[in-house]
Amino acid sequence: MDIREFKEKLFAKAEESGLKEYEIFYSKNENFSINVYNNELDKYSVSENMGVGFRASVTDKMGYAYTTKLDEESIDFLIKSVLDNAANIENEEKEFIYNKVDNYKEVKSFSEALMRSTSLEKIDLALKLEEAAKAASEKVINIGYCGLGCYTEERGIYNSYGVNVTHKSNFIYAGINPVVSYGQKVYNEMAYVIGYDIKDIKPEVLATEAVKEAEKRIGGTSVTSGKYKVVLRNDVAAELLNTFAGAFCADNAQKGLSLFKDKEGTIVASEKVTLIDNPLMENGLASTPFDGEGVATSEKAVIDKGSLVTLLHNLKTAEVAKVKTTGNASRPSYASAISVAPTNFYFKTGDYSFEELLDKLGEGLLITDLAGTHAGANPITGDFSLAAKGFSVSGGKIVKPVEQITVAGNFYQLLKEIEEVGKDLKFILPSGSSYYGSPSILISKLSVAGK
Repeated sequence: MDIREFKEKLFAKAEESGLKEYEIFYSKNENFSINVYNNELDKYSVSENMGVGFRASVTDKMGYAYTTKLDEESIDFLIKSVLDNAANIENEEKEFIYNKVDNYKEVKSFSEALMRSTSLEKIDLALKLEEAAKAASEKVINIGYCGLGCYTEERGIYNSYGVNVTHKSNFIYAGINPVVSYGQKVYNEMAYVIGYDIKDIKPEVLATEAVKEAEKRIGGTSVTSGKYKVVLRNDVAAELLNTFAGAFCADNAQKGLSLFKDKEGTIVASEKVTLIDNPLMENGLASTPFDGEGVATSEKAVIDKGSLVTLLHNLKTAEVAKVKTTGNASRPSYASAISVAPTNFYFKTGDYSFEELLDKLGEGLLITDLAGTHAGANPITGDFSLAAKGFSVSGGKIVKPVEQITVAGNFYQLLKEIEEVGKDLKFILPSGSSYYGSPSILISKLSVAGK
């Protein structure tokens, strides 16, 4: 049976079983991915995954269950499982089924043109990307990675209060990692592009970008340890935001896992910093008209000119804080419980181009790569110590590549030391259900360990 017929039968059985508050969350994913190597198809994967999560309130306890089969037997299984699950819950925290029907805004994040593209077209595109990278420079000796993926997701929420919403999204991704040789050393650099049409993938442009960035690494050396004025390139700043995004989620704050607890209305960052969560952004990979509980979403400033306006909330955390939910309930899959997460989460752009930001930096470092963000960062305290690469800057100009350095600091403090923000907003590859972006940012000082 289809999802709507399944819902009707499940809801009827729920009523027969005495349930009054209940909800279906379903998701359907279609994934296509390929890797090519040496002008041949190296990996090819096509998958489809569909499932239904069911939760219901039973004597103020929320029972969860899920299934990947839409049949009569699964209906009985779901009802029994949520009853058993709720009976065994010892946690006193109450969850909620959303009891309103909102007006949901239209969100553009699905491309019919992309759906019409064929597998052969995608394979040909990936092969052309590898070929273009090899032809971009005689220094290219290998291709560490060349791949392309196309992802489609459909999500929906139906509940006993009349919420009935669905959303569909898709995107295409291509990435290339050329390896260049100079003397006895090799260097590599990853470049990627995300789009909504196969025409958005331009092999020559992407390959040339990756090879040029790899060649810029040639001759890299360390620098003397000390405190440096730095520019974090847009993708690096976005990666740091990704690493510490949990600090802005109210569930973490209420558990004492964020130093932003009870800081709403206070200055937590430089006046140059405005941090946006925008689930309605056109073509955002985390764009959605509703959150994981069926609440209508909206754009919001989490930090506005340095002041913490709000943490991100779902219904449960909002009830604890006695505020309205921000529409940030997260449910990455039908098998997941409700949590909190950003959507399209990014620092608002400033007034300066990348070149102007380097000019304002004057003397210092441009950081273009971080490694080990999961192992070398503490998401609770904000401390980080990360291997990094970049470039030395003098007189506002890049003068030489830098490698074998470690940058260390504290994310909470770093926010206060942002002097300027660029206008070159870039989003990195999505992480979980969230999509992180940032312009390049100028930091007044950062500890660097080198030679």
